[in-house]
Amino acid sequence: MNDVSRDPIEALQRTLSPLSGEPLVILLTGHPDPDAIGSALAHQRICESLGVPATIAHVLPISHRENRALVKLLNVEMLEVGSTAELARFKYLSLVDTCVPEPSIDLPDGLKLVTVVDHHRGPGKVDAPFVDVRPSIGASCSIYASYLQGGLAPLTGERRDDARVATALIFGIQTDTDDFALATPDDFRAAAYAKQHTDVDVLKRVGRRTVSASAMGVLGQALANLIVVRDFAIAGVGNVPVGDRDAIGGAADYILRREDIDTVLVYGIVDDRIDGSLRTNSPSVDPAAFLQTAFGRDRDGRPYGGGRADKGGFQIPLGLLADSEDVESLWSLVQQTVMSRLARAVPDLAPKRDRRKNDRGDRDDD
Repeated sequence: MNDVSRDPIEALQRTLSPLSGEPLVILLTGHPDPDAIGSALAHQRICESLGVPATIAHVLPISHRENRALVKLLNVEMLEVGSTAELARFKYLSLVDTCVPEPSIDLPDGLKLVTVVDHHRGPGKVDAPFVDVRPSIGASCSIYASYLQGGLAPLTGERRDDARVATALIFGIQTDTDDFALATPDDFRAAAYAKQHTDVDVLKRVGRRTVSASAMGVLGQALANLIVVRDFAIAGVGNVPVGDRDAIGGAADYILRREDIDTVLVYGIVDDRIDGSLRTNSPSVDPAAFLQTAFGRDRDGRPYGGGRADKGGFQIPLGLLADSEDVESLWSLVQQTVMSRLARAVPDLAPKRDRRKNDRGDRDDD
């Protein structure tokens, strides 16, 4: 917990109350997932209880079938924005389940960041009046459940909105803790609180996990292209439709089940970027540090990748290369780039000549 260790509930209320009547946007980073959606709904509820009109917005599309079902069944209203101008009508910004604003869009100069709530380790100090980051907790929804349980816009069962928020919260906790396998005592307490008001029928419908044919195709590509070096595995899956982006993480989850592998990275081209997921069972691998070592930071100092204790992800814009019509050459270049970068974190992936040079203590020309 950062900056609000004494009483986060009082600190959040103190931060939001003066904004009464002013438009605030809860801008989700990346493709909206259940933990982000549930946290955003809870934050919106808290804002509106304090008289702050809050809109949930996202830039990247909702890519997973389960997530689309969650939004549809719970009737979650979210604004999909495609330009900076569309955010100009908002005065304040809140981030949930992330410390970093969506990098694919420039924020308006007048949009002020006021709150950040996350359970991932961030890239560094976050500059906002209210910051609550708890890497020891399995889901951001658990943090928001603690706010509600502590008396800030609590769930009582008397409002129609209670079941919707509770269902989103518990599904966010469930998915981000791998069906509670990675849940902490705080996550269990949060889930127990939300469960009292959950719409069980909706939760069952959302939780029916199906796999699309195209997602299975991504897994097939990953298995066919798998490279294993000791206990580390890497697989490139080529071009992946935006709607199947989550299949990259799903493939990584599946490959990690192989008995001789404790860390796996799967990557592909999604739209105009290289998109990848990392999964690990190794106590010595920190996903955020691993991905930062491999892929570094952009020109603004933001890391291309991040993560938590057992998983992480990265996105690297292709820039002008995204317009290339030579699909095979582009993919070959992406593979070379990713393998070269990963060799920084896994030296055994480097060609033998480069490994000998590094063993002698020589430095690369770049």
